[in-house]
Amino acid sequence: MKLWIVSREYAGIAEAGGVKNVACSLSENLVKTGNQVTLFIPLYGCTDISSACDYQCVWHQPVQVRVGESSCHVCFAHCNSNGVEIVFVCHRAFSEKMGVYTYTQNEQEKDPSHVRGSGHKDTLFLNVLFQKAVVLYGMTCPQSESPQIIHCQDAAAALFPALMENEKKLNRQLKNFFSHSKCVVTIHNAGPGYHHAFENLNQAAWYTGIPEDKLFCGLNGSRVEPFLLAAETSIITTVSPQYAEEIMSGKTETDGLSEEFRKRGIKIYGITNGIDVTRYDPSNTNNSLLPYAFAPEKKDFDGKIKCRNFFLEKYAFEPSESKALCDEGLEKFGYLSGDDDNCVYIAYHGRIVSQKGISILVKAAEILVSQKLQVRFIIIGQGQPELEREIENFAEANPGKCVYFKGYSRFLSRLSIASADFAVFPSFFEPCGLEDLIAQIYGTIPVAHATGGLCKIIDDETGFLYKDNTPEELASVLHSLAVIKIRAGGNIFNSMTSYTARNVRTEFSWETVTREKYIPLYQSIIRI
Repeated sequence: MKLWIVSREYAGIAEAGGVKNVACSLSENLVKTGNQVTLFIPLYGCTDISSACDYQCVWHQPVQVRVGESSCHVCFAHCNSNGVEIVFVCHRAFSEKMGVYTYTQNEQEKDPSHVRGSGHKDTLFLNVLFQKAVVLYGMTCPQSESPQIIHCQDAAAALFPALMENEKKLNRQLKNFFSHSKCVVTIHNAGPGYHHAFENLNQAAWYTGIPEDKLFCGLNGSRVEPFLLAAETSIITTVSPQYAEEIMSGKTETDGLSEEFRKRGIKIYGITNGIDVTRYDPSNTNNSLLPYAFAPEKKDFDGKIKCRNFFLEKYAFEPSESKALCDEGLEKFGYLSGDDDNCVYIAYHGRIVSQKGISILVKAAEILVSQKLQVRFIIIGQGQPELEREIENFAEANPGKCVYFKGYSRFLSRLSIASADFAVFPSFFEPCGLEDLIAQIYGTIPVAHATGGLCKIIDDETGFLYKDNTPEELASVLHSLAVIKIRAGGNIFNSMTSYTARNVRTEFSWETVTREKYIPLYQSIIRI
């Protein structure tokens, strides 16, 4: 098959959230199964092409893209990454951005109105410019290059099918080029704040050039939603069967999308995201980035203990009064103390946002510390400033009990999870979840709120789930597990972690998900 993947992010090239892993691993595994894959992504100021091959800054001919009152001259660059053809959409609006979706600290220092962590002020412009440019790219290609499937990743790319249909009506060349192309749109997060919606019909028509009467099908109240527009002509998927059920039943907050999907009888297909185990494999330090190798599935945990000792001595045991930047460019708050043999280490890595239940985690940690239990907390991530401060305050109010690294580091994130006994996921909603799989690969037991994609954890078999997402419930589960580990010794959970690591490789590898889920889906769509 000839496939296009449309995404605002891609692992190793431009990273933000979980979309990057799906776009990259799905693309590469589709190539491995003999398909031709072209991935479209903007060329940002933060783009990293160091791992790519055959980079060309001029590729095909440029196009003129109309967005609102602006006529934008867009060029295309090109490279190859593990067999995937990467086409970069090049325009100054992208190249001046140092983050995929949000402003960075450096951008805030240059312009105080560009607040770190806040979304780009021209997000709607960026989305339309990117997706229209990809549509018009078809004008630069021979008919033989026409894609059979165009897979659009999340709301920032979900407008593509509507833009394609509109441009086909205006341009005979595009009508012919896309005549047999079918679209798939994957919802990675349907929660409030992730929709990339237009405020009203007038705004949507102004940005997109799509007539208002064609935009009515995208209405959710007064807003025009890319996901609803896409549902008119595309197959809609999401990143786990449980999350698909929660969206359709209204059991997760979607800011009105669930009601509209149900009202219109739109089906959502749930396919659980895979994981590329080789990228994290702890037995290969070149891939895992960890200082020592180990193999949980073989009950080889010596390297895990060495990784923990390395982490504690190099990053965690130093007092935090100076808040000095770590080697990895992270700001550090708090520190850890205590005898490794008598402590239970609990880690969280991820975005510091309300969805992830950060306040639940902090309050549960306060309960455990007040119980004089020998637990230590390792937290790494960045996000909402008020939640970051909540963690900072906890770390500094409980010296020796918590270390918080504010920012992002691939190396230290992996090392933190690999060093822990348990990884916590108190998300209020979670479409799929990747960090729980990473924890299992590293022999770290996930403890999660039973929601969305976290329900792929089998309670008391591949981790532990709890139903009521309250600090008291989370603290109770962690207390019980910590007591078991302290009383029974460090090897009590080795059989579970060994089974879990094997299970990830067999059930959740991207090779399996691509072969057994996505390829049959694409083939069934082509036959329609």
